[in-house]
Amino acid sequence: TRMKNTLADPSSISPAPKSDPGASGRLLVVTPTLGLSTYLDRTVEGILALPVPFLHVLVCPEPVVATLRERFPHATVLADAGKAAGLYGAINVALHNLAEDWDWFTYINDDDELGPDFGRIAQAHFAVGNPEPVVYGEVRIIDEEGGTISFLTLERDLGNIPALLRAGISPLSQQGMLFHRDIVRELVGFNTKYRICADLDFWARALAAGRRFRYYAAEMGRFRIRRGQISGDVSLTTREQDEIACRLFPAAGGAVHRWLATWRFRARNFPRYLSRSRRVGWISSNQILAGGGRPG
Repeated sequence: TRMKNTLADPSSISPAPKSDPGASGRLLVVTPTLGLSTYLDRTVEGILALPVPFLHVLVCPEPVVATLRERFPHATVLADAGKAAGLYGAINVALHNLAEDWDWFTYINDDDELGPDFGRIAQAHFAVGNPEPVVYGEVRIIDEEGGTISFLTLERDLGNIPALLRAGISPLSQQGMLFHRDIVRELVGFNTKYRICADLDFWARALAAGRRFRYYAAEMGRFRIRRGQISGDVSLTTREQDEIACRLFPAAGGAVHRWLATWRFRARNFPRYLSRSRRVGWISSNQILAGGGRPG
């Protein structure tokens, strides 16, 4: 099954006039890569189609810098910080070396994609007076061939997110998230202590600091699940998420609050669980990650 946009209300924001290349609102898109992904061309195609002025930065191991510069002449290609710094250290290279030439930031891995609504929503949001500095929306889970598994379960009520994190639930995903430059400066990049959940730590620090978030009912990103990806290490993901949640939200409600937040989250997302079950059976998100999107 190929992908279709099945969201009920992806057009809740009217398109803004096409941005002037010299206007504020320039978007920094960072793609960390080893240069080996078979999906990288598809990732780049989505970036090149954006209707807003953007700066695309590929961050990769030094030996493949020249190759990627030739392959993707539109992009700025930077050498990463080495294997020990990992994916998030690579993103930090871009943030620290291009600190002044952009207004908004997102990153997209070399096997994921920006969603079909991402450019339109970014364009409209950048045109708003005093826009919320953090934006998130719907993320479609796709398999190795690009077929839909389901939409990720999601929490729209920010007040419930700390309790959900403390209950072991990650209620939104970084694909297609947007961060204003001021927030990125405030957060001082990604914490490379975390191998898998530094993206969660990044937006959760903004939430813990009381920064404004905006949810859009639009497909902002696509998260590809495949065998061998680092997010398949479920035990490490769980340990990192628990540590982040306890550090940032130590007083996130009691047991009753967490139970209620979890019950509401499950109830609101039941149609997604049902849709997912038709594709991969009644298995958990962690089982999907561990199995690379395959049932069983």
